[in-house]
Amino acid sequence: MRYRPLSVLQQNNKANTAYGISMITVLGAGLVGSAIIQDLSADFDVTAFDRSRKALDGLDIRKKYSDDIFSRRNVLEASEIVVTTLPGSISYAVVKKLLRMGKAVVDTSFMEEDPFTLDETARRHRAIYVPDAGYAPGATNILSGRMYKKEGVKRIEIIVAGLPVSCTEPFRHALTFNVEGMIDEYTRPARILRAGKVETVDPLSEISAVPFSGSMYDAFYSDGLRTLLRTVGVEEMFEKTLRYPGHLQAMKQLRDFGYFSNDKVDGIVPRKLTESLFGRFGTDFRDMCLTRVTGFNERKLEYTNVDRYDRKTGTKSMARMTGYSAAAMARILAGGMVDAKGVYPPEYFGFFDREFDTFIGLLRKRGIRFSYTET
Repeated sequence: MRYRPLSVLQQNNKANTAYGISMITVLGAGLVGSAIIQDLSADFDVTAFDRSRKALDGLDIRKKYSDDIFSRRNVLEASEIVVTTLPGSISYAVVKKLLRMGKAVVDTSFMEEDPFTLDETARRHRAIYVPDAGYAPGATNILSGRMYKKEGVKRIEIIVAGLPVSCTEPFRHALTFNVEGMIDEYTRPARILRAGKVETVDPLSEISAVPFSGSMYDAFYSDGLRTLLRTVGVEEMFEKTLRYPGHLQAMKQLRDFGYFSNDKVDGIVPRKLTESLFGRFGTDFRDMCLTRVTGFNERKLEYTNVDRYDRKTGTKSMARMTGYSAAAMARILAGGMVDAKGVYPPEYFGFFDREFDTFIGLLRKRGIRFSYTET
């Protein structure tokens, strides 16, 4: 079922030779947030918020605050666009408040709530909300939306990965993004599309072997389709995430033993303890992101990309893929290309030529290039 008819989605045909706004606020200055801030500060007056003073101290911008964003009403009033990189557990409430203030929100969080429930709030306050505006979901939605709208594909397969460049012990993985989000991937049911119907599967119930660029990885169903389930009318669609062999079996054992549970045991919340222990392994590693989005009709259409840690800037690949994708969407909004209110899923950026070309061009300038093939 479609979210809403394409006829109500309008594009602003004004020339976009300059950005129409000057100030953007970014919530979160961690791995992803710092990449967004670095990218946008080249052209905008960026204000950053983060509870961590250490994270803020590493930013080369003047306006940065460690207090609550809503205590700085003057900052919010001056910002037309707010980019959020908050944990999914708190993002929904924050985004709803921002939309009530009439702000355009570009949100990278992996929230559990349905973002479409914020559509009425955004429309009532003449705001626009771009959920899942990161890498996967995010950039993968845009590529999927492009193939669906322009090529009429009937089946879409999404393969993604954020991995350390070398297999890391003890769990043959590393925290390429926050530990909360990683555990969510293993505990939250994944939705896929089979024969035109949405099915919910246990993410770790079907571990399969998948080849990518000459290597074999283990793959599991991940809940990355999200808004695509309502906006793209295909018959078959799924997202799988890759890990080094052995990691998923270890995570399944931990999950089944209860280490990811929020139910207290002898006064201790197992998941909180597990998150703390996982966090001790740190982030001192080089990573890579693998992407393959494939569409099928009478042909096979495919976008592929391998992105790696940027040695020159010290920016991790996951931060590049997520942060630069979110920054690109924010730039498209700032340039006045989108004249819409309400929820604007990332795949809509793939529906229209100018938005798609701009998005791909912005990523290309940052060294992220997608190869496209037809067979």
